[in-house]
Amino acid sequence: MPITRSAARAVPWLAAVVVVTGVGPLGTDTYLAAMPEMQREPGHVERRRALTLTAFIVGSALGQIGAGPVSDARGRRPVLLVGTVAFTVLSLLSAFAPTGPTLVAIRLVQGLVAGFGVAVGRACVSDVWHGPEAAQRFGTLASITFVAPVLAPALGGVVLAHGTWRLVFGGLALVGVLMVVAVLVGIPETLPPERRQAGGLAATGRRMADLATDAPFMRHVVVQCLATAGFFVYIGGSSFVLQHVYGISETTYSLVFASNAVAMVLVTVLFRLTVRRFGPARLRATGVAVAATAATALLVHALTAPGGGSFAPTWVLLSVVTGAMGLSIPGTQALAQEAGARSAGTASALQGGLAFLVGAGSTPLTGLVGDRSLVPMAALMCGLLLTSLVVLRVWRPVRQPEAVAAP
Repeated sequence: MPITRSAARAVPWLAAVVVVTGVGPLGTDTYLAAMPEMQREPGHVERRRALTLTAFIVGSALGQIGAGPVSDARGRRPVLLVGTVAFTVLSLLSAFAPTGPTLVAIRLVQGLVAGFGVAVGRACVSDVWHGPEAAQRFGTLASITFVAPVLAPALGGVVLAHGTWRLVFGGLALVGVLMVVAVLVGIPETLPPERRQAGGLAATGRRMADLATDAPFMRHVVVQCLATAGFFVYIGGSSFVLQHVYGISETTYSLVFASNAVAMVLVTVLFRLTVRRFGPARLRATGVAVAATAATALLVHALTAPGGGSFAPTWVLLSVVTGAMGLSIPGTQALAQEAGARSAGTASALQGGLAFLVGAGSTPLTGLVGDRSLVPMAALMCGLLLTSLVVLRVWRPVRQPEAVAAP
């Protein structure tokens, strides 16, 4: 039976959606703790070790793009079940992978099926809620799933204390079992048959083309892609820059990264508490503006302070940028899903998959342009986040979906 709005309030199905959508960060970041140990094993040289991570990220983006449109035609639960069962099996296969190339191939497919839950989970929320109610739920998803990148490396470290890197994938298999149970017990079908759309490549292509030529929807996607790219520059470059420029230890960097992530979680909670009053459009605009301003201040600091200057202002400004993502990410997700509600799965696929691909592509930029100075990373962050703000302010399509989301 399809879920009703009253039933959605009566059962803890949103918690089950959180379990399914949180697999992406867990599948990536739990594994980070195991990467140095892998290098010591024959057949897992450094290049292939890095490829296993890249393969998962690329697979996750492609999985989002593919799974969303399929769920518009087949329903949400079948896609979620296939994704969670496949993730469990592939985690076990990863644990027993005999060589590096085999593990790279498995991780690519594992990332692909992990993307199913991320895209379809957002679509499930859009099926049941709209406007500020949906934005509030997206804030809940974001606040909980943002905790995963903070906890996952520590969890991986605990597992490694009792076994090898293969045991980490055994732990991910257990997470997969939990996801299967969450789908079977906690997530009813949210898309009834009468609301489903035609399947097949041609129909999927038409839905994607419809949204890709919808200016209000694409405005949200472009803003999200630019902001995500700026944020991923920080994710990919900060460890090298901060350790090279300021000489901080790996332990100190872990503290910095974790504290910034906590700031983002707290701001996301603030988003959830205030979105009914202010609306997702206003909160998203505030988040993008604050992030762009802080990134600009970071660039000015980098250019004017010899050798990067004091570490304290850099830490504070990076924390402000990260915290501001707690407003812009859930706000943009809610607004994009509202604009593309006619094909919620396809909308989720495009906004999440494209942003993830752009973010993955921007991750190594700091290393390419230079990580021995704060200036390159700050300039990249500033340029991307300012461009995101300009697009938000200047690109004003005639139809404004944000209006329906305002209180």
